Amino acid sequence: MKIKTILRICSFIFLLGPFVSLYSQVWVEAEQFQQRGGWIVDAQFIDQMGSAYLLAHGLGEPVEPAETTVTFDNPGKYKVWVRTKDWAPFPKGPGKFTISVESKMLPVILGQDGNAEWHWEYAGEVLVKRGKVKLSLNDLTGFEGRVDAVYFTKKEADKPPSDAKELEVFRRQMLRLAAEPEEVGMFDLVVAGGGVAGICAAIQAARLGLKVALIQNRPVLGGNNSSEVRLPMAGDIYRNLYPKLGRIVRELNTGATAEIATAEHYGDMRKLAVVKNEKNITLFLSTHVYAAEKNGNHLTAVLARHTETSKEYRFRSPLFADCTGDAVLGVVAGASYRSGRESKQMTGEPKAPVEEDNLTMGVTNHWFAVREKYPSKFPDCPWAVRFSEEYHLKNTASAWFWESGFYQDKVEQAEAIRDYNFRVIYGHWAYLKNRQEKEFAHWKLQWVSFVAGKRESRRLIGDLVLSESDILHRICYPDACVTSTWGIDLHYPDPHNGQYFPGAEFLGIADHNRDFEPYHIPYRCFYSKDIDNLFMAGRNVSVTHIVLGTVRVMQTTGMMGEVVGMAAYLCKKHRCSPREIYSDYLPELINMLSYPSGQE
Repeated sequence: MKIKTILRICSFIFLLGPFVSLYSQVWVEAEQFQQRGGWIVDAQFIDQMGSAYLLAHGLGEPVEPAETTVTFDNPGKYKVWVRTKDWAPFPKGPGKFTISVESKMLPVILGQDGNAEWHWEYAGEVLVKRGKVKLSLNDLTGFEGRVDAVYFTKKEADKPPSDAKELEVFRRQMLRLAAEPEEVGMFDLVVAGGGVAGICAAIQAARLGLKVALIQNRPVLGGNNSSEVRLPMAGDIYRNLYPKLGRIVRELNTGATAEIATAEHYGDMRKLAVVKNEKNITLFLSTHVYAAEKNGNHLTAVLARHTETSKEYRFRSPLFADCTGDAVLGVVAGASYRSGRESKQMTGEPKAPVEEDNLTMGVTNHWFAVREKYPSKFPDCPWAVRFSEEYHLKNTASAWFWESGFYQDKVEQAEAIRDYNFRVIYGHWAYLKNRQEKEFAHWKLQWVSFVAGKRESRRLIGDLVLSESDILHRICYPDACVTSTWGIDLHYPDPHNGQYFPGAEFLGIADHNRDFEPYHIPYRCFYSKDIDNLFMAGRNVSVTHIVLGTVRVMQTTGMMGEVVGMAAYLCKKHRCSPREIYSDYLPELINMLSYPSGQE
C-alpha cells in the first residue's frame, strides 16, 4: 500500500477519534518542548534523519533542562524510548543526558552507547499517573547531546521503527498530522531559501507587483550572512555591467567586513524589517521545503513543513525560484544537477582535474574565544580530534580556512561534517586550555556556530553552464547581466594538515586569482534546463565547480536574485517561461537591468 494512501486512512481515523493503540502510547517531539531551557532547535538535517531535534550546545558547560507538560490518559507503567545518537563514539561520546518524569530521573544515561547513527535508545520504565506530567531533558556535559523524540508505551516489545520510511509514517500517526498539507494559496512567485539571493529575488519581484511567498527553513533570514553563520557579504557591486543592479543588496548589507563578529553586525533584524515592509511578500520562517508537485516538467506546487510544529503547507504558483544553496527544491522537482569537479575532458577548463571527482570546497563552523579577567577551565576531550606538541594551532578564533568535508557529500553527510568540525574545535580548545595553560588560562570559548556554513554542494543545470574557458576567453554572451568581481577562489585540503590527518583534513588552502577582471554572468545560468518554470539564484546556479569559485560570494548572489525577480515579473507580464525571456523578451530584460523601473 502506498504511503500516501496509508496517510489518508490515518487522517480519516483521526477524524473519528484517537487510535485505540494511542491510549497506551504517547509521543513527544523534542523541538515542541514548551520550555527549551538551554537546548536549541537544530533543523539542518531534516531530509537525512527525518526531523528537527534539540541540541545541548553548551560549549562544554551543561545547559539548562528542557521541560514540557505531557498528558497521559491512561495511568500505569510506561517503557520510555528516546531517539538519539552518540555523535562522537571514540569509544563513547560526550553528548550525555538523562530523562526525568515528574522530577524522577530515569536510570539510563543516554547518548553514550557507541551508536553513531540515529536510533532508539531504551531509557527505562516509569510509573505515570493520569493527567499532566512534567517531562525534562537533563544535559550532563554541554557537548552537543541531542534528542529527536521521546516515546512512551505500555506495550512490550514496542520499540518504534528505525527504517526511515516506516518511521515517517509512524511519526505522522503519533502527531496526528493531516494526510494533505494546508493550502496556503496561489502566489505569482514562490522563493525557496531566505539567504541573500532569496531575499533579493523576493523583494525585487514584490516591488514589481508580484505576490511572493518567501520560504526560509531557519528562524532568521540571511543564510551565511546571518548571526547564525557570521560571514560578511563579499564581492563588489560598483563595477557592474548594469550599475543600478545591486540596489537591494545595498539595503541589506550592514557594511560589516569581519568574519565572526558579534551577532548584531550581521543585520538579522534589518533584513527582517526590509522583508516585512514589503506588502507583497508573505514570509514563512522555520519552514522547510521537502517535496514538489509537477505536471510533466512544470512545477505546480511545493510542499513545506514547519520545523517546530510539523505543520505542512502547499504553495501553488506558476513560477518558483530555488535559492536554497543546496538546490533542495530543484532536486525534489527532478531537475538536473551536478556536484563535485567536472573533468578536463568535459569542460576544457585549465583548472579542471583530468578525472572528475567528488571534491567540493569545505564546510566551516565559525567560533571565537574572549580574554577574561579571571582564569577558567575547559574539560579534556578524549573523544575530540587530538592535537599534540608536534602539531597544534594557537588560534583564539576561527577563520575562513577552518573547513572540512572536502570529499564528503555536503548534503547527505552534512551532520557528520558539522560534527567533525565540533570535534576539531573542542579538541583544539582542550589542548590550549590543558596543555598550554599559562598562555591561555584567561581565555574562554565564547561562541561556536552550530549551523554549518557551506561554500558548495549541488549546482542545478541551466541552458548554459558557465565555464572557466568562457571567462578566460572573455566570451560576451548576449544575456550577460550579473557582474562577478571576486577572483576564482577555490579551496583544497591543506597538505601540511593532511600529513597529520590524512583523509580527515580540517584546514583548507585557497587558490585565489586576485587579479581577476570582472566578468558578466549570463541570465541562462539562472533557470533550469528541464523544469520549465524554475529559476535559481545563489551558489546553486548553472556553473562549473571552477566558476563557482568566483560567483559564490553573497553580493554577487544577491544580484542574481534581483535579476530573477525582474525575470519573474516579465514571465507574468507575458505569460511565458523563464526560457522564453531569453528567446523572446531579452531586450526587455536588459532594459529593466539598465533602468529598473522599465523606463529610460
